[in-house]
Amino acid sequence: MQPNVSLAPMPQHQGRGRCQMNKAPLVFLGVLFTLSLSWWGMVYSPAIQLGGETPDKGDGTALKPRVGLARQGEQVYRENGCYYCHTRTATGGQFGYKLQITRLDLNGTITDSAIGGADKMLPVIKQAYRFKAVAKAADALKTELGKTEGKSDAAIKAAKEAKATAVKEVKSAELNLEKNLKALGISGVSLDKDLSLECGLPAEKNATQKKLVANAQVTITSGIKQWSDIEAKVKKLKAAKARFRLQPVASDWPDRQNLVAMRQSVSRDFLFDAHAMPGVMRIGPDLSNVGGRLIGADNDAYAHIYNPQSTGKSSHMPPYRYLFHRKKITEDEALPTTAITVTIKGDKRSVEPGYAVTPTAKARALLAFLKSLRTDSALPEAPIVEQAAATSAGTREK
Repeated sequence: MQPNVSLAPMPQHQGRGRCQMNKAPLVFLGVLFTLSLSWWGMVYSPAIQLGGETPDKGDGTALKPRVGLARQGEQVYRENGCYYCHTRTATGGQFGYKLQITRLDLNGTITDSAIGGADKMLPVIKQAYRFKAVAKAADALKTELGKTEGKSDAAIKAAKEAKATAVKEVKSAELNLEKNLKALGISGVSLDKDLSLECGLPAEKNATQKKLVANAQVTITSGIKQWSDIEAKVKKLKAAKARFRLQPVASDWPDRQNLVAMRQSVSRDFLFDAHAMPGVMRIGPDLSNVGGRLIGADNDAYAHIYNPQSTGKSSHMPPYRYLFHRKKITEDEALPTTAITVTIKGDKRSVEPGYAVTPTAKARALLAFLKSLRTDSALPEAPIVEQAAATSAGTREK
């Protein structure tokens, strides 16, 4: 006989402990996966999307970095210390605003108020509302003609009369074709060929006429108006959901009036610079838009770099002769086609008498860099600034 042996029961908490320890790696991996997924979605993915964005000028036109000689010229500009005496920061000045309507509101009452009342409405704006009335009457007639049920001859006749009246109002304005096309553009409506002919417009518009319609705008304030003068009008136009633009006009802005720059310099102008060089002091002219002034003037630019006083004009700029090749020539020897010349009192001669001076690779690179410095395209934060007219006459369109 086998003796009775009693076995002690296993504590319940020991079994539970082994189950909890077995799940710990799964819990750890789950937390790790969750954190990794969150980091991927909230950090890595947005960073990749931002990294793939292409900087532009605000209108979809890409900002491109300098390449080739222009990129090399940036280093030549830097190593010669040009930024000590030349700035690239066109500063601001005093300017007013032209308030230009590009698309009318729906009913016209707010625009009347914004301009100063119906009695001050410009003929082009009045004509634009007439075009809107023609389009509305034409749509109403199409609706009546397209009915399959409940079609009424009286309603169709009334719609035809309303359309004829609207077309007659357009023709009664007696505006020239240019102003009619501008009015059509700011009205925001599109007329078919038949309706265009009825209103005295060409059925098929050429490229110039299409551009006039697409870029139509009407100026309702002169460029001497300050923001405080037009703020109320702007708010009314915004409330009416009319489209408009503000065009700055320089009244006391030396950089703009002297054609040094077309707008104010901003940080976006230095986006692709290896070394941002806004300049230390302005001893020489500002170079923000020097590229726009050097179009077709390579020889003159080289002559100025070689000897700033070669044309007889005073200049504080030192000569950079070491950026050029010099070859001695005789009086009877013709200058090479690439030689740098100056014209003094109608006499064309070498920039240095007795020598043929030609640019080195560094000089060509420097000029390419200077020609890349331009501020003749608008940016959202720095629009192109117009120059104030000599007189204030004719600021309102007739």
